[in-house]
Amino acid sequence: MTALVLLLVIVAILGAGVAVGLSRRKRNPFTDQAFVTGWEQRMRALEASLGWRFVAEDQGFQERVPQIGRMLEADRSRVKFQLVGHWRGVPVLAVEVVLRTDNVATSAYRTYSVVVVPRPMPGPWVLISPREDSAWSLFEQFVPSGDPNFDARYEVRRRNPAFAGALLSSGLTQALLQDPRAQGVAIAFDEHALAAAVPAPLLQAPLGHLADLLLDLAGNVPWQALPRG
Repeated sequence: MTALVLLLVIVAILGAGVAVGLSRRKRNPFTDQAFVTGWEQRMRALEASLGWRFVAEDQGFQERVPQIGRMLEADRSRVKFQLVGHWRGVPVLAVEVVLRTDNVATSAYRTYSVVVVPRPMPGPWVLISPREDSAWSLFEQFVPSGDPNFDARYEVRRRNPAFAGALLSSGLTQALLQDPRAQGVAIAFDEHALAAAVPAPLLQAPLGHLADLLLDLAGNVPWQALPRG
């Protein structure tokens, strides 16, 4: 009789555990759409549309693109969301970064989305930013490209004048002027990667267009003919 009572108690405990587990599963935001927030739903839709996935682990954004990471002050506390995947067979990283734009009187914040792809050949860095985006003017002084139409829309910052001059004269200035995907986009040729940045959160940024833009630019740059130093 004692054994039977003990068996019934064990069965009751197991049954209660299963019931609690099922109840929690129903409340799990990853299994029940009723408990998924609007942000989560939009992020899932973005993942599905791009074939990329949201990750919580640090992807080393600042190490991949040190120059643009420095300009966006993108330490780990400023990188809010990250997506990883492939685009046209190339590994891609997309991040949302919160940039602090301080001045003497106020502290303001702007959200940027940045898409990063590998650079076909490493070399000196060049940043091409929209003239109307004042966030980039906090850093190195820009230099004119020599193309008045290009200089009316973009500012160029670089460390190596010979490399930057050869890069811009390779057809890059006209490509950016004529490509609607480049409107309002900052393009960074970092040492080992290419990046495109726009002032918008990930859920609002045209991530696929930015990835296409970077890959198209990378495919049209005559890397072997550019100065290496």
